[in-house]
Amino acid sequence: MATMPAPSLYKRNRFFQRLSTTCHEKVPKQISADELNVVFGLGRNGALAAGALHTFSVTAPRDLFIRDLIVACPNLAASVTSINVSGDELVLGDAVPAETFTAGNQARPSFDLPVTGGSTIKVTVRNDTAAAIGIGASFNID
Repeated sequence: MATMPAPSLYKRNRFFQRLSTTCHEKVPKQISADELNVVFGLGRNGALAAGALHTFSVTAPRDLFIRDLIVACPNLAASVTSINVSGDELVLGDAVPAETFTAGNQARPSFDLPVTGGSTIKVTVRNDTAAAIGIGASFNID
């Protein structure tokens, strides 16, 4: 009797789970438009003053899972001071360096947190430089 392989601990995006392993087949027609969304943009602040805080505040347009937070800023010269989902604070302790949440950091935290449509998601960042910088943020979603 053959044994079943252990289930993967990694949950792929719903869109990609429905795709065939062969590249020659078309995308299934039964996939809804919301399953094609894999990034949830929080916005961009073009000129955050030195030492200033900015809070990205968005409303979840539908039920989703937030996965990885991605923060983009020049020279990684910022800190994430708060991540708040529906009133629940996800940052414990002091501010977290923005480099923790860069796209290139393979060890960045994954929240894998279900969020109900209509819930408020807030991410607060601080400019840790002596000059104004632009900062953007997004979540990978499922």
